Amino acid sequence: YLGVAQVLQPVAEGTDVLSEGAFALDISDTSKGYTVAAYNGEMEKVNIQLTGPDGIVYKYFVTEEDGETVLPLTGGDGMYALEVYENIADDQYSALLNDTFEVSLESEFLPFLYPNQYVNFDENSKAVRLAGELAADAADDLDVVTKVFNYVTENITYDYDKAENVEYGYLPDIDETLETKTGICFDYAALMCAMLRCRGIPAKLDIGYTNDGMYHAWISTYLKNKGWVDNIIEFDGDTWQFMDPVSYTHLRAHETGRNL
Repeated sequence: YLGVAQVLQPVAEGTDVLSEGAFALDISDTSKGYTVAAYNGEMEKVNIQLTGPDGIVYKYFVTEEDGETVLPLTGGDGMYALEVYENIADDQYSALLNDTFEVSLESEFLPFLYPNQYVNFDENSKAVRLAGELAADAADDLDVVTKVFNYVTENITYDYDKAENVEYGYLPDIDETLETKTGICFDYAALMCAMLRCRGIPAKLDIGYTNDGMYHAWISTYLKNKGWVDNIIEFDGDTWQFMDPVSYTHLRAHETGRNL
């Protein structure tokens, strides 16, 4: 999978499904690092909580309008606990489904190569075409990451008004971000991750808060012959930053065999 430019397409095969009422979670292809959720009920939405073997609780919202929604299995191999809650009124939820399922990945990288609810793209996405153009003369994976970072940060402006008014549960639209050339940190991160994944570079997206309450986003990538490079791209609440010059120099030094 690594370094091969391709757009992986998730499918809902329907051979193994956990369901209750109007909700269904297709777990037929968990070995590829994803599940597919669907809700066709009368309530506004359902809240899905997946607790992975890493102990982290991953939360998602799915509505009837979403159709089939891809949810990643970023916790790796092991047992996942599923909890589903149906929104019955305002902020009130009722338990709908509680179950578990086992995951054994074909490759640890697959959850970070497939598109999903947060990093949503397909072969027709403008971001995919743009990534191909940027990577056309790239020397290696690190060069692709650098070119993607430079393009996005130089061409997309931060939307402060959107950031102040964004609603909980907001999901990025990467092609809309390219068209409007504006967005919040979540939009930047999702766009960069999509552009890297379609070039065969596994990319993790994380969004959260620092200890001092500052909104923060970061991207980690897997580079051939180097392994995972954590926080290669970071948003500090104000600007996007590529890895520090010292770390970048060491990566390049490793490539040429020099020991700095």
